[in-house]
Amino acid sequence: MELIGHENTKKQLHLSITASKSRNSSLPHMLFSGTAGCGKTSLAKYIATHAGYPFLSVTPNDMVDRKSVVKIFNKLDHNNYDEMGNGIGILTPTVLFFDEVHNIPKKGQEILGIAMEEYEIAASVINKKTWIPYFTLIGATTLPGKLTKPFRERFKIFITFQPYANDELAEIVNYHAKRLKVNIMPEAVMEIVNRSRGIPRIAVGFIERLRDILLAIKVDLATPYIVNRMFEVLKIDSEGCTETELRILKTLFENNIPVGLENLAIITEVDHETLKSYVEPFLIKKGLMLVSGKGRIITQKGIDYIEDKSLTVQRKKRDIPDNYERKSMVVQS
Repeated sequence: MELIGHENTKKQLHLSITASKSRNSSLPHMLFSGTAGCGKTSLAKYIATHAGYPFLSVTPNDMVDRKSVVKIFNKLDHNNYDEMGNGIGILTPTVLFFDEVHNIPKKGQEILGIAMEEYEIAASVINKKTWIPYFTLIGATTLPGKLTKPFRERFKIFITFQPYANDELAEIVNYHAKRLKVNIMPEAVMEIVNRSRGIPRIAVGFIERLRDILLAIKVDLATPYIVNRMFEVLKIDSEGCTETELRILKTLFENNIPVGLENLAIITEVDHETLKSYVEPFLIKKGLMLVSGKGRIITQKGIDYIEDKSLTVQRKKRDIPDNYERKSMVVQS
């Protein structure tokens, strides 16, 4: 399995794989955090593939009690253990993957946390325990702070995923273009990269849309013109801002005062969680918006961004104190 990027992380993980095989035991439990679409699931599968271990993806919301947890543990690789749980051969510990692991209910986190450390779970019979095969739990999350402290501390390896650099993202775009049989010019690749926010999932989505467009118009080569026309239809500007994000910036520009999340949600018709988790972080990282104690405010860079695009918006006037001295813009000769 090929995984572009994360070179230093992959080197460290290969050392862990070698060590786990030498011990005939499982890899350390891992917590992956960061922006959605940056490759957390892909890295988990990469680890399982290169270790030669089974991969099992589990839905967090199903882990509500002991019965549901035991049901998952019964799916782990039980080969080469005796009836008491002793290893009697080469073990292949399952990689147990939870996407959005913070959604596991607290009771499930409690039971899983004990199992992660002791590889045992309380039996249905009093004063008895049921052994569990060795496994590695990999949790992916965009909200690590929502995990309970005891559960979070069971993870021994923490990896934070950052948006990809442009050269790595270009490599990803080219890889998937080849996979989808899309013939694309280098300049067109960069048009996609510039709008993908450093997130592979977004870039791959654009390539898939481009493939369909080429098939529809019966053209064999994706040029910058065709790619830019695609983004015009998608209403995504040259910096990757969507119609929703531009509407937020326009609102902040027009009002000229901090605007609360509730009002932005009503204006954009986007739910609070999506605004907080996906829309606002992008605008903040781009330096176009800030979150203050009173609400969301547009930055000077955001003002310049709106004005440079010649968007037809009018700033509201604010009343000024009697002693306020207005400043004239200095024009350089």
